Amino acid sequence: QQTELVREPVDVNGLVENTISIVKNQALIKGVSLKYERTDGLPRITLDRSQMESVLLNIILNALDATDSGGSITVTAGIGMSADRDRLKGVEIICRDTGCGIPPEIKHKLFEPYFSTKKSGTGLGLAIVNTIISDHNGYIRIRDNDPRGTRFIIELPSHVDEAAGYLDLENPQQKRR
Repeated sequence: QQTELVREPVDVNGLVENTISIVKNQALIKGVSLKYERTDGLPRITLDRSQMESVLLNIILNALDATDSGGSITVTAGIGMSADRDRLKGVEIICRDTGCGIPPEIKHKLFEPYFSTKKSGTGLGLAIVNTIISDHNGYIRIRDNDPRGTRFIIELPSHVDEAAGYLDLENPQQKRR
């Protein structure tokens, strides 16, 4: 059950670094390289720190499950542009792994409740991830990672008007719908 968002301005680099520190030992034990390529100068994003940490943790742990010893998981963050709305700036967080990848025939099901590829999975992890990101007016996409593995791309707006949705940062006075 989702709780009400507790929004605060958050340093994305600190958020990602903190989340990675939680799973760094698991990756080390498994023999998987886990690193964060930080970008300095990212805007602070107003979000629920705890919920967004849960999102990142879920995605990184899934990547760790899919990646064999000797593989790698790389998380990056940078300034991004919304894929669906032109000229909307925000922060893009990408988690790439060199794991087994996701078959094309099930990609569209990954965010559905109770769908899981794991024997003991509940199928709620990515469904909750999708809900949390939507609650933050963001988007999540899945792409193949070249040459192997998967990329999860999270796009979060840097400014949100609670009543109207996104604000256009090129023209902050103009509300976008």
